[in-house]
Amino acid sequence: MTKEKRQKTFVFQLLEKAWIRSILTVFSVLLMIGGPTFLIYILQRFGVPHPLLILVGLASFTIGILLFVGLSKEEKST
Repeated sequence: MTKEKRQKTFVFQLLEKAWIRSILTVFSVLLMIGGPTFLIYILQRFGVPHPLLILVGLASFTIGILLFVGLSKEEKST
């Protein structure tokens, strides 16, 4: 078995556990909601430029949606 297959198998084994899937789901929802709001507020206090704040908010929202969709597709296939 190659390294890639072993790594994929390990990741899929981890995703089969319900508590890991639930933690990742909560994390993805936090990225979708908390990223564009609270993360921006925190970064504003550090003096980050406004265009960068918009990009960070969009990136966290996008990553959250992709993670959530990936987890829900994986759940439907099992």
